[in-house]
Amino acid sequence: MAEKKVFTRKATGLVREISILTAVLIAICNVVGLGWQKRVFQAAGWTPLAENQYLLGIHPMVMAFLIGGIVILVSLYCFAMLSAAMPRSGGGYIFITRILSPGLGFVATWFQFWAVAVSYGLIAVAVFEAIQIFGGLAFPNLGAAGWFQSLSTPWGMFLTGTVIVIIFSAIASLGVKMTGYLIQIMFWIPAAILVGVYILFLTANPAAMEKGVGLLFAGHSSVEYTQAALAQGLADVAAKNSYWGAVFSAMLAAYWAYIGYAAASFVAGEVKEAHKTLPRAMLTSGVVIIFIYMTISTLLARAGTMIGTQVVDGNRFSLMSAVAYLRFGGGLDPAWAGWAGAGLPSIGAWMPMFAAMQAAGSGLGWFLFLIVIFSAFWVANDIPPFILTTSRMIFAMAFDRLLPRRLADVNEKWHSPINAIIFTSAVSILFGCTAEADLFSKGGLWLGGFVHSIINPGGAIAATDLWDVLFFMTVAVAAMMFPLRKPEIFERSPFRLSKTWTIFVAALAVLGNLWAFWIFATDKHGWNLFGITSLESAMPFLFSIFLGLVGYGIYWYYSNEARRTGVELTTIFTEIPPD
Repeated sequence: MAEKKVFTRKATGLVREISILTAVLIAICNVVGLGWQKRVFQAAGWTPLAENQYLLGIHPMVMAFLIGGIVILVSLYCFAMLSAAMPRSGGGYIFITRILSPGLGFVATWFQFWAVAVSYGLIAVAVFEAIQIFGGLAFPNLGAAGWFQSLSTPWGMFLTGTVIVIIFSAIASLGVKMTGYLIQIMFWIPAAILVGVYILFLTANPAAMEKGVGLLFAGHSSVEYTQAALAQGLADVAAKNSYWGAVFSAMLAAYWAYIGYAAASFVAGEVKEAHKTLPRAMLTSGVVIIFIYMTISTLLARAGTMIGTQVVDGNRFSLMSAVAYLRFGGGLDPAWAGWAGAGLPSIGAWMPMFAAMQAAGSGLGWFLFLIVIFSAFWVANDIPPFILTTSRMIFAMAFDRLLPRRLADVNEKWHSPINAIIFTSAVSILFGCTAEADLFSKGGLWLGGFVHSIINPGGAIAATDLWDVLFFMTVAVAAMMFPLRKPEIFERSPFRLSKTWTIFVAALAVLGNLWAFWIFATDKHGWNLFGITSLESAMPFLFSIFLGLVGYGIYWYYSNEARRTGVELTTIFTEIPPD
């Protein structure tokens, strides 16, 4: 009797070359990137609050990082436990399809793929944007250079991002070992500078900070910025807010900043001794990320509130609140409009900018060059994990014959799914780079308002947050059902709590992610579903429905194609893929 073939290949072709250190760094680099450098300012600008109203002096963003960190840790248990039991490349796709439903697993992973693939392109362009913001600190004449101005156009930023995607994708095609070396280089350089940033914030003092503001911003004082923000309604808006209301608003920014915490699970099939290594790596990276976020944000808030202090009706405001409000808030008087209305040079609402003030004021001008490297590298080091995670999602789905089989091809020399990498890179360029560069604006390749409403820096294609949380929540549900639906695999897992405790912790993860889902869906800085007033404001929601229908259509097509060709997909989805 002929042997029934469950999979198209006896082995995936991928090899286990990722060490525990690289697995830890994959998650840290994926998470600690663009957002963490400005989240404190976003939160303080969205929901301003007098600084004397902070609970125990804790900035609302720091409290949000703590609460969000708890949600992340319980979610990480789900990923770590499932990865130890099913250490195969594809991560959540494998977990959901084998435990819950093949269709649900495909659609949830389809959303996650688009979330990360688009972000890949967004970040590639954002590397140049970071240089735009901080380059002038070390090179004052940079902005006036003709070549730099050309690159600052939509076409210039798109082409720059495209080149970055191509370079990183080419390196990723050489295999996980080479990509691992790249990740370590791109982590340790900015990590070393981060130590210097910590020292700057720890030694920050009002005199040096004030001197730094004057040196970097044409002789203006910090008080001028605070007074400008107050003139635009900062105190009036802050009077309407409460501490816990500000924390709740900041949760949106906190969850954004944590997205990517489970990155190592997608390359589980390439991690050495993954059943032992991955749980340690994932939980270690989670704790490190939470520690960095909370400590650096606390020190940033301390330094930023030292100067520019103004008291209105007993409520205290400083340069920190002023910069956040002028960048992410909004004035009550239409005659005032952020920096332009203030008549002041803009201060980048980024953490490294305040470190630069202390450095300049302390006579450490040479450190400004390191600030440029710091900001650019912490953005760029997102990219290698992005290409690893997205290509393995596509690989896993194609390996199960739910996408064209060629997307599961693995190069025999480099043991890399090159076709999946190429596909991911194309999506990143066509949608991510074009959106962040705003290529379809009237300053670029204008294709009409409808296209621009979808593909622009704040458009539907960039509204990836809800796609992420849908995926994470579905994995948490899979973890909760794992002991019940796959008890034999659960019992053999080398990393797990008891059946009861696993269900309980996974249920907490489901509730935590459901809460995050609600915030993303309803907050006015998220999707604002209850505040939709136009087709454009509804576009993120409508596009997501469209994207989900496309994903299900692809699943339906390939499922039916399998039936016509005699491939037993039902059998495939009862088994764990081979190594």
